[in-house]
Amino acid sequence: MRDLEEDEEIERGIQYLARSFEGSGDNPKPVILHSTRVGIALYQRGYEKRIVISGLLHDLLEDTDVTSDEIRSRFGKNVANIVEATSFDESIDDYLERHYDIYERCFELGRAAVVVKATDILDNSEYYGLGDSDSLQNNQIEKMEYFIENSESYIGEEDIYQDLKKKFPTVKERVRKNIET
Repeated sequence: MRDLEEDEEIERGIQYLARSFEGSGDNPKPVILHSTRVGIALYQRGYEKRIVISGLLHDLLEDTDVTSDEIRSRFGKNVANIVEATSFDESIDDYLERHYDIYERCFELGRAAVVVKATDILDNSEYYGLGDSDSLQNNQIEKMEYFIENSESYIGEEDIYQDLKKKFPTVKERVRKNIET
């Protein structure tokens, strides 16, 4: 059974997510829907409040004017640290290096950040293969494979990892077909 106070805190995270994008979000993708799906997936899997809220907010630093300090003041140090770990370093231009940097920061922070990133990748994988170049599509597969191989020691026994690993061959096949056509 869920705790009412925890659910209220999670709902506060959803409201903050929507207001933040309304005020300063400029990503043309459906990021509120994506971020909500990530948070809800974590919630439905029974993860603790800080992980669920981190999942909801994981794209705010990349896609809005929200700062780490604002997240820290509203949701605490743990949530802010996870959101920071799952966010791009804007100084890295190379697509794969930017993602590998995120993954390494998640591994360094530990299980909570790795779980959020795994859920993010699982949700985003629905869009893999829609990239505008063969190179981008190949990079999507390479980064997903890298994450799966390197995250097992952190979350290998968890359902989210098993789901990600199980989905990878289907995603890889879809991307390969798109590249061939």
